[in-house]
Amino acid sequence: MKTNRRRTFLHTSVFGSLGLVALPQFISKSRGGAPKKRILVAHFSDETNTFINEQLTLNEVKKRALFGNDFLHTGGMVHGTVGTALDGFVDCAEMYNVDLIGSIFVPGNHRIMTEEVFDFVMGHILDSLDKHEVDGVYLSAHGAGCTIGHDDLEGEAMQMIRKKVGPDIPIAFTMDLHCTITKLMAEVADIVSVYRTYPHIDAFETGYEAASIMMATLFGKVKPVLAMRKIPLMIGPPINVLTAEDPMRQVYQRAKELQRTVPGILSCCPAHGFMQQDVPEQGAGVIVTCDGDRGLAQKVADEVANLMCSFREQYWIDLPGPAETIEMAKKAERPVAISDSGDNIGAGGAGDGTHLLQEILRQGVRSAFIQLYDPISAKKAFDAGVGATISLEVGSRSSPLYGSPVPIKGKVTKVSEVNDSWHQAARVEVDNVTLLLNTKRIGPDDQANVRGMGIYPEKYQMCVCKGGFAFRPQYPPSIYDYILSATPGFSSPDLSTFEWKRIPRPIYPLDKI
Repeated sequence: MKTNRRRTFLHTSVFGSLGLVALPQFISKSRGGAPKKRILVAHFSDETNTFINEQLTLNEVKKRALFGNDFLHTGGMVHGTVGTALDGFVDCAEMYNVDLIGSIFVPGNHRIMTEEVFDFVMGHILDSLDKHEVDGVYLSAHGAGCTIGHDDLEGEAMQMIRKKVGPDIPIAFTMDLHCTITKLMAEVADIVSVYRTYPHIDAFETGYEAASIMMATLFGKVKPVLAMRKIPLMIGPPINVLTAEDPMRQVYQRAKELQRTVPGILSCCPAHGFMQQDVPEQGAGVIVTCDGDRGLAQKVADEVANLMCSFREQYWIDLPGPAETIEMAKKAERPVAISDSGDNIGAGGAGDGTHLLQEILRQGVRSAFIQLYDPISAKKAFDAGVGATISLEVGSRSSPLYGSPVPIKGKVTKVSEVNDSWHQAARVEVDNVTLLLNTKRIGPDDQANVRGMGIYPEKYQMCVCKGGFAFRPQYPPSIYDYILSATPGFSSPDLSTFEWKRIPRPIYPLDKI
């Protein structure tokens, strides 16, 4: 099934609002007799939390990998209902009668990949390039991937692709806003587009933009080059970095203005970086695609990077600890969505932290909902069945950082309908608290499982969301107030809790700059 769902819309309101250049409007489509352009497509990506003492193995990757053209019209995974960057790239490319050659789709899961994984994936991509003559290459990526032996997964992957295809074949890639921009990326690739929104609602448009520039390149309209600028700055959720709010809004407004008004600038992409990585190129940055003028690209990257860095003291804010968080939530007049910052599943958190649950039970709230990843407790409650009263010790099985298991006694009111050992869920009522226990990690940016279990978060006084800001589209401000809580964990915004050995110094906020 082809995507094709938003082409007209993209040429008007979305491209205008994001400051994107609708390049396809001046590209001539392939006509009868002309050979089709051929683009190899692959997805190799992760947002690797290097502080998690676990590895993603080759056996796991082989179970999850997709091959050939099967993943081209699914995106492999979904960002809510807005589509992925891969969807956007495919949708745009197919407008121009281009042949897309699917190679491999491999998602990560925040754990560092073994060297075997890198060799397996890159071996498959390079084999695909041996089998097919191509006019371009597109890599769908996150931009913060690491393997054992490769700090810059995406940059090193594209370097190997560049050596295979030579200097004249354009390489395009897309990245998440929380990517770690590297010098190598700018040296070996030609085209880049990065999400401009956090929470991420423009993945589809990001892929569409990259494909637009690729099409213009293949049809001889532009000759893209890249330039980048790193910033000695660590930022990330849940601090003050929402792209729709000041001060970060000013950074993105200026980037969009430069892209819209400076001739030759094809994309201008600030990126926040990923804080939970002890790597030599840690930090925020800006990467720019320009038509033939690397000096201009560098000038624009420098300007936006300087602006981004100038707000550094405004990004960092003091957050309440667990006890103060629950005290604040009890006083709110509307439902409260609480960001469990140290247990952000989207940044490698375990999803089983109990610091906030302990305070909720201790302080005796009116009503609360919390979802926990706890395969042992979930299976016990599932097996006990609806109506059973059960005693359990829930949560905090992954690391002492996430607190201690909490003893509870509650009634099982619902279990998941499908008895799938990979995903069992049980709803347990403990006084005024609803627990949803899962055998797999499910982030708060997806409410399908929650509502499927008869849970409606808006009916509770407070909900614990194991994320930074990404859950906000599911917990909209028209209904909820927000509290960002400084909880311990592998995604904690308290950077002093991590042991840093390899990052560049000085870097803010660890150092004064």
